Amino acid sequence: IARTFAPAKVLQARLHKRVMMEFAEKVGLVYFGYVDQHGDEHRLVRGLTVSATHHDNHYCIGTFQDYDITLVERTDKIVFPGKAPKTHDWIIMEFDLHTKADLPHMFVGLHSHSDTFYAHLFTKFATLTKIPLGTFGAHDPAFTHRYAIYAEPAQAITAEQLLDRSITKTIGEGFGSLTVEITENNLYIYAEHQRPTQALLDKMLKHGIWLARSLDQRADTLQ
Repeated sequence: IARTFAPAKVLQARLHKRVMMEFAEKVGLVYFGYVDQHGDEHRLVRGLTVSATHHDNHYCIGTFQDYDITLVERTDKIVFPGKAPKTHDWIIMEFDLHTKADLPHMFVGLHSHSDTFYAHLFTKFATLTKIPLGTFGAHDPAFTHRYAIYAEPAQAITAEQLLDRSITKTIGEGFGSLTVEITENNLYIYAEHQRPTQALLDKMLKHGIWLARSLDQRADTLQ
């Protein structure tokens, strides 16, 4: 009897769905699956990866330790003049911050991001630039060897006050290849080009909750 096998992409999608559903059930999120970004049934996860062409799947939403959280797997084809089109995929965990302070737009990016990624980023957010660090003392090499902080030049001091040396030290030592964006008082934790696993999602949640609390505390002391 001839046996038919599901294509690799189908098997991968099933695996991702199972992992995301199990994680959602474990931490108390509601799993919705695929969501149409052009529909209005669900709140769109924004940030630097949002585009007119992205595709969102495994959308989950809920509250954990007093923080409203949204989790989604996003894919998009990034096209930039002079560079070959490249498919990017992200697992994104969004946390609604509690602070009433108006936080600047900040991105904590890896030095190892592709040229296409940064070319696309700086086209979309032309005011973001790599800010010089060290105004309040040297940051830990564990952070500076892997990451840079991007913000508007006029917000450089505020960005470094919020992402102070104790926070960047923890990011450098524990975040691995996760990246961070703060915009419109939401915190985004990104895992790029990684398949979802319980360990990865647990790590994103743990570090996201810690960073959300740290930012809320820092923002309130700076007001």
